[in-house]
Amino acid sequence: MKKVWLFIFLGFVLGVLANSLFQIEKGADGYQVLHEKKVILKPIEIPSHVSLKGLPISERKKEFVRILLPLIKMANREVLNEREFIIKVAKKAKLSDLERERLSFLMKKYRAENIDELLRRVNTVPPSLILAQGAIESGWGTSRFFTEANNIFGVYSFKGARCIKAKDSNACLKVYDNLLDSIRDYIYNLNVSWAYRRFRELRAEGADIHTLVKSLDLYSTKREEYEELVWKIIVKNNLQRFDSIELASSSLQLSE
Repeated sequence: MKKVWLFIFLGFVLGVLANSLFQIEKGADGYQVLHEKKVILKPIEIPSHVSLKGLPISERKKEFVRILLPLIKMANREVLNEREFIIKVAKKAKLSDLERERLSFLMKKYRAENIDELLRRVNTVPPSLILAQGAIESGWGTSRFFTEANNIFGVYSFKGARCIKAKDSNACLKVYDNLLDSIRDYIYNLNVSWAYRRFRELRAEGADIHTLVKSLDLYSTKREEYEELVWKIIVKNNLQRFDSIELASSSLQLSE
């Protein structure tokens, strides 16, 4: 069985990933001040079947962010690479065979009819939003589906995909090989589903994170109540600080 190892090198880290990755001091106003540190993360195995149940809530939140944030950055970078390719070929008068083939693949993958629509769909999602929704849907990494199915966002299974049934209903939640695949699928869902068309339009206009959150009323049956909860989680935990962290470089190495 192949193990997937993620090599991630973080440049200047502006947020709390783990005790070894940040420095905190109290400012004159009593609020915590986070000082950036140059950090290089050692190769880590892409996690699967993780449970944070036994941790105190403050430690659980830190561990949740420490585990997911590098994976979120990697998934977003994959999308950004696709977007940069689309922008590049859109400026060309003539494409090579390989460029045409890749562009055709992306059009089908993202269900787009033209380049403009493709660019609206192939874009990144703010890490603060991903972390907040993941925290809500998985109970900060304590849910059964998070642990047993690597399903961070409560995504249901359709069309014969692997799934785990809920205990008290007929619902079946999708099983992922690892947490990175769950994040990839979440981003893809926001980028292609009809329910998040408004989200994509606002993102293309450069809307701020609060405005984007208010476009997610169809993500949950709780509608506006859910939007308010997502925003509350972002603000209370200062998750926006993680939006500005950039990966200096990253690579995947497959080993037996």
